[in-house]
Amino acid sequence: MLKDEPDGQQLSLVEHLDELRGRLIKSILAVLLTTALCLTFAPRILDYSIRPLRAALAERSRVETIVVYPDNDAAQTLADAVADHPRVRFRGRYDDLTDVAEAVKRAARSKAPVDLVLVSAQSIEDDGALMSDLLEGIEPTPYVAYLVESAKDPAVPELQLEGALVLLDPPRRAVLNRTVRRAAAAAGKSKSGDLVVLSPLEPFFAYIKIALVCGLFLACPIWLFQAWLFIAPGLYGHEKRVAMPAVVGASVLFVSGGMFAYYGMFPLMFDVLVNQMMPASLTASFTVEKYLSLLLRLTVAFGAVFELPLVITALAAVGIVTSAGLVRFRKYAVVSAFVLGAFLTPADPLSQIMMSVPLVLFYEVGIIAARALERRRAVADAQADADDEDGSS
Repeated sequence: MLKDEPDGQQLSLVEHLDELRGRLIKSILAVLLTTALCLTFAPRILDYSIRPLRAALAERSRVETIVVYPDNDAAQTLADAVADHPRVRFRGRYDDLTDVAEAVKRAARSKAPVDLVLVSAQSIEDDGALMSDLLEGIEPTPYVAYLVESAKDPAVPELQLEGALVLLDPPRRAVLNRTVRRAAAAAGKSKSGDLVVLSPLEPFFAYIKIALVCGLFLACPIWLFQAWLFIAPGLYGHEKRVAMPAVVGASVLFVSGGMFAYYGMFPLMFDVLVNQMMPASLTASFTVEKYLSLLLRLTVAFGAVFELPLVITALAAVGIVTSAGLVRFRKYAVVSAFVLGAFLTPADPLSQIMMSVPLVLFYEVGIIAARALERRRAVADAQADADDEDGSS
C-alpha cells in the first residue's frame, strides 16, 4: 500500500523560481483577458460603480419640506404628493403657523434647516398672519409658497402685494416640481450626483481601473488555482484531494467580500461621510480618480479579508497553526483587526467597524475550523493505531 506522502521530486531554488514565474504569467494573462472583456463594458460598469455615492448625494440634496394645511382630505392628498416627490424629505404637516415657526427655528438651531414651506390660504385666514412674517430673522430662511383655491381667493391680493409665490391648490405635478427646484436652488442644494474629472485622460484611466478590478474578480478562480498548483507538490495526497473545493471556496469568498463592500458597506459609509459628517456649509464635489481609488481599494481589501477563514483552515490543515495557538493569539488578533480596519478604510468609525468586525468573526470561524480538523485528525490517528494493533495481533 502506497504511503500518503508529498511528491518526491526535489526542485532547486532556480527551478522553484521558474515554476513561480510560470504560474504568475498564467495568472496575469488570465487577469488581462478578463480585464479586456470588462473594458468593452467599462462605461456601464463605471456608471454602476458610482451609484452608492450618487444615492448619498441625492439624499443630501433633498429639500426639507413642511406643509401647513387644515386637517381634511385635501391636506392628506397634498401631504402624500409632497412625501412621494423624489427630491423632497417631508417633515410633516402642521395646522398652526406659530407651531411651524417654532419648528423651523428648532431645525435651524440643530443644523438641519427647513428649505420649503407650503402654506394653505385657509391657514392664513385662520391665523391672520403671513408665514413669511413669522419666519423673519430665521437663518437660513425657508422658501415659502402659498396655496389658494382660485385666483378669486380673498388672500390673493395681499399675497401679490407682498410679492409672494402663489400656487393653485392642489398644485399640479409640474408646478410642484418647479417649486421644489426653486427651493433647492435657494438652499444651495444641487441635484447633480455626477463626479468631476480634472483632465481629459481621467475618464480613460477610470475605465482602465474599473475594468482591471472587475477582471481581477472574474479571474480569481484561475489565479487561485495557479497558486494552488504552485504549493501542491509539497502537500500530502489527502490534502491535494481538497484542491477543487478549496479553489471554489476561495473564489466565492473573494467575490463575496467585494459584494459585501459594495452593497453593504458603501451605502452606509457614504451616507455617514456625506450626509452626517459633512456640514451643510460645504458643497460636495468628488473626482472620479479619488472615488475609484477608495472604492477599488476597499473592494479588493474586503475580498482579501473574506479569505481569512480559508487561510486559517489551510494553515491548520498543514500543521502550521493550532487551535490552542490561535486562542492564545486572539487578543492580539482583535487589536490587529481594528488597526488594519483603521489603515484600510476612511476616517469614519462606521467603515472601520464594518471591516474590523468581520475580521474578528472570521478569526473565530478559523479557530472553530482548526478544532474540527484536529478532532478529525485525532479520530483518524486513533483508528490507525487500532488497525495497527489488530494487524500485529
